[in-house]
Amino acid sequence: MSEEKLPTYSALPAWKRDISLFWAYFKIAALVVGGGYAILAAARREFVTRREWLTEDEMVEMMAVTQTVPGIIACNTAAYIGWKIDGFRGAASAVLGAVCPSFLIILLIASGMTFLADFFASPAVRGAFRAVTAAIAAMVAVTGVKMRKKTVAGSDGVAIALVCFLAITVIRISPPYMIAFAVISGIVFEACRRTRRTAEAR
Repeated sequence: MSEEKLPTYSALPAWKRDISLFWAYFKIAALVVGGGYAILAAARREFVTRREWLTEDEMVEMMAVTQTVPGIIACNTAAYIGWKIDGFRGAASAVLGAVCPSFLIILLIASGMTFLADFFASPAVRGAFRAVTAAIAAMVAVTGVKMRKKTVAGSDGVAIALVCFLAITVIRISPPYMIAFAVISGIVFEACRRTRRTAEAR
C-alpha cells in the first residue's frame, strides 16, 4: 500500500512548516540510532521519498556541505534542511527537534531517574541496540547505493570514491583528510576538463 501523499512545504503556512520540521527531526533523532550517517538515511526517506520536500540533487548537495563543515552531522543536516525549506525559522525548528530527544533523556538521567540508566544498561536493551545498529548499517548502505548515480559520476568520480574507500577502510586514514583530498581532486579534474575543452575549441 502506498503512503498518503503529503502536501508540499510551499502549500503550508510558515508555522505548520516549522512544526513539521521540528516533529520530523524529533522523530528521526528519537528513533534512529547509529550516528550521523544513519540520520542521513532517515532524512532522505523523510524529506525526499515521503514528503518530497527535497530533490535527490539537493540531498547530495546537503551531504557534501554537512560533511565539510565542523559540527555534528545530525545538527548540520537539520540546519541545512530547515534553512532550505523555511530559512532561519526552519533551521532553528529542525535543530531544536534534533537535539530535544537526547537532551531530555540525559536530563532525566541526571535528575536522578536511575531506572533509565539501569534500563539502557540491561543486557536485553544492549542486545536490541546491537541489532538495531546492524539494521541501520543496512539502511545507510541502501541509501549509498540509491544515491550512487548522483554522487559518483564519471571515471574521475569512480576513481576518487575508490581511493577514498580503500584509504579509509584499509589504510585507515581519517575521513577529514580524504574529504580534503576529494575537494582538491575535484578542483584538479575540473581544471583539466576546462583546459581540454578550451584546447579542442581552438
